[in-house]
Amino acid sequence: MSKLPRRSIAGLAAGALGLSGAVVATVAPTAAFAVDCVAPNTVELLSFNDFHGRVQGAAALFTIVEQIRAEAGEDNVLLTSNGDSIGGSTFVSAVADDLPTLDVLNAAGVEVSATGNHEYDKGWTDLSGRVVAASDFPYLAANVYDAGTAETTANVADPLQAYEVFEKGGVTIAVVGAVTGDLPSLVSPAGISALSIGDPVEAVNRVAAELSDGDEANGEADIVVATIHEGAPDGGSDAATNAAASSNFASIYGDISTDVDVVFNGHTHQQYVWETASGQPLLQADAYAGGIARVTLSVDADTGELCETAASYVEAPEAGDASFARIAEINSIVEAAVAAAAEAGAEVIGNATEAISTAGDGDASTRDQESPMSNMVAQMFFDMMSNGDDEFIGVQNPGGTRDSFDAGEITYEEAALVLPFANSLFTTQLTGEQFKTVLEQQWQRNAEGEVPSRPYLALGLSDNVSYTYDETLPEGERITGIYINGAPIDMDKLYTFGSGSFLISGGDNFRVFAEGVNTRDAGLVDLTAWVDWIGAQGDLAPDYTKRGVSVTEAATEIKVGESGSFTLGVAVEGGVNPGTLDMFLNTGDKVSPQLPNTSVTAYIGDVEVGSADVTDGVATVEVTIPATGVAVGDTWIRFVVSDSGTEVLVPVSVLAGDVVDDGDDDDDDDNGGGGPRPGLPSTGN
Repeated sequence: MSKLPRRSIAGLAAGALGLSGAVVATVAPTAAFAVDCVAPNTVELLSFNDFHGRVQGAAALFTIVEQIRAEAGEDNVLLTSNGDSIGGSTFVSAVADDLPTLDVLNAAGVEVSATGNHEYDKGWTDLSGRVVAASDFPYLAANVYDAGTAETTANVADPLQAYEVFEKGGVTIAVVGAVTGDLPSLVSPAGISALSIGDPVEAVNRVAAELSDGDEANGEADIVVATIHEGAPDGGSDAATNAAASSNFASIYGDISTDVDVVFNGHTHQQYVWETASGQPLLQADAYAGGIARVTLSVDADTGELCETAASYVEAPEAGDASFARIAEINSIVEAAVAAAAEAGAEVIGNATEAISTAGDGDASTRDQESPMSNMVAQMFFDMMSNGDDEFIGVQNPGGTRDSFDAGEITYEEAALVLPFANSLFTTQLTGEQFKTVLEQQWQRNAEGEVPSRPYLALGLSDNVSYTYDETLPEGERITGIYINGAPIDMDKLYTFGSGSFLISGGDNFRVFAEGVNTRDAGLVDLTAWVDWIGAQGDLAPDYTKRGVSVTEAATEIKVGESGSFTLGVAVEGGVNPGTLDMFLNTGDKVSPQLPNTSVTAYIGDVEVGSADVTDGVATVEVTIPATGVAVGDTWIRFVVSDSGTEVLVPVSVLAGDVVDDGDDDDDDDNGGGGPRPGLPSTGN
């Protein structure tokens, strides 16, 4: 079966089919006809993405679909999901293992879905078994293969499919699906060990070619629609600018085959209606039930040829229309789920004196800054798994911390929203040198050495750990000091780390964790441990102490009687780590109150050697070595930041000057002299 002529794209205004509701069309309206139309039929391609269990927004979202079905005819509408329908969900769905979401999608008449990364959150066994069985539609992933096999359509891991074919409006439409190639770093590697993940665009192009080669044996279609769970990082810009900024999106924008007629995106939670470099419609429909990406095809009723293509975005209305039978059914499903969740989530398990939050707005969107909540989760790991080892290190990946607490009572539901992924807790052992590599890996590189869409991920750490960094140094050499319980780390010693299975198995590109030894299942699930820990704490309060602090333009040697300068908290221009001495917090009921630091005081031992004001999270401190009280030799300066209480340790060599210490070693224990602590020379870069 031969392909139809190449189409150009036209954006249409809201009245294309008389549909009420807001429409955003970001492609200028133009008329583009491939052939003359005779009594054309209309085919509607509708896609949503990154629903993430927002069942309470489902009635409004799918009202758009029902309106279009009523106007265009059921047989002329194809509804697709572009992945991440489950996982990262609201409590109403998450508490029931996202079965309410799957029930809603079934009721809405979803016909096919690409897999997103979150469909794999609970592992391949869960997706291929429970999730597929509960869904009335197939899941597509043309770039997910059985491990150890060639990257061919025949080797796509069953029960996933590379594509599905539909007859709509007199034409054969094939939907080809693919998941982000970053999948191995986004879910627990152990959970997908039976799979291998290929390049999504290469896979889509391969399948599209097969569907367009005239060979009925490998499937044929008039129209090929790509649903790729990957997308542009900034919907407010344009396609070319995004392609320059993101290699993942550049491949979609520039390399998608002309055998593909329409491209739907997801994953990056953006809204856009663009064209690929070759002219195909390229759309993403926001996230969280925000709206529908719509491509309208005009098809000649006699020949089946495509006459016109139009792309638009339809924003969800304020409320659903229950006069549609599907919407009424969705409402019933959601009402039952809300009632069940309310009963399960109402139990009060603790109290917060003030809001305890993630960075930014208190949600999961800001992952390049430390936060009170991620550090608190890491502290929970320490308390629940350290078994008296005061050098045990709790670590939390920022993407695993999904929500925040407002002030007052903490319910089971609120706790579950913070840690919704049901990760088993594990411990592993790394050397101090390997831990340095972990911290270096916050500057992200995927397994192919490319910078992913989030170039920096700030780990949460238990409060016995601190470190310094200098982003002006070369990549891989930026961690300049690591301290455990106030002493330099021993680079050769094995330390025990505790976290969720996702991170311990090397997720989020922290691959060195997968190299750990003596890895053990702690016999705990994160939510159970979290709930128990909260209940045992009494009143909880936000901790504003930073674990990692930028130290730049730092003196390495200072003579007695002279001064040296140290800059703390500066974010390097052109860098990807924006952290300062202050926690980055906006405002809101579920955001920790802002606590701008005001001053820094420097000490060597108990001797004050300098101070400075903090402005916008940055301070430059002049440290002066007094004539008495500080011994000549290697030591470190302890900077105490007020009002957060952050302590920053920086090594320095005190040199003899015109005025020298009397050399009385009896005072060394009191004045911070007497040579370096064990391991100090090894904490540099």
